[in-house]
Amino acid sequence: MFEKKKKFSWKMPTLALLGAIILACGIGIGVQVKETQEARQALQVSKNSKEVFNLNEDCEIWVQGQITSKGAYESPKMIGTIPKDLLNKSKDEIVAYFNNKFPNKEIASMSQYEIILSNRQKKEPSKANKYCIEEKDGYIYVYKYDKEGAKKEIEKTDIQVDSLPKSIQKEVSIGILLDTEDEAYSRLENFES
Repeated sequence: MFEKKKKFSWKMPTLALLGAIILACGIGIGVQVKETQEARQALQVSKNSKEVFNLNEDCEIWVQGQITSKGAYESPKMIGTIPKDLLNKSKDEIVAYFNNKFPNKEIASMSQYEIILSNRQKKEPSKANKYCIEEKDGYIYVYKYDKEGAKKEIEKTDIQVDSLPKSIQKEVSIGILLDTEDEAYSRLENFES
């Protein structure tokens, strides 16, 4: 008559519920970790992103004055204002724009209101750290090449090329390359005598 009821085993449903809870928590933690990593990466990218240079919308572009082949000074020229698409760019992006647009020019100075371009100086690495005697505008000049091979004028002499013997005129027209400043000035003394 009386049957003995079987005891309900809570063991299986409890384990299934516990497994579901652990799985849900694991997924929740995984999502939070992923969101945190993405937030950290976004923060890192924003820190690494280049700062905007804040060019003024009326920023002028000038080309630096030059000394002509006749020795006269040519005044600086304004070539316009910056394109509007450069307003929110970084300094590196602005430099890259000008390098592409004016490959024979380089930025001599840059501020919010003015960008000054100058002729890009040709570098000759084979002449690095050397001195050169050359002719320019009918006179003898002494130049020094820096460690990268960029030429810088040291002195314009009073020696006129026409006053030199033809063989020396030919050498000077090509350029006389010397290792030291002393050698260069010693050679100049020979020209004067």
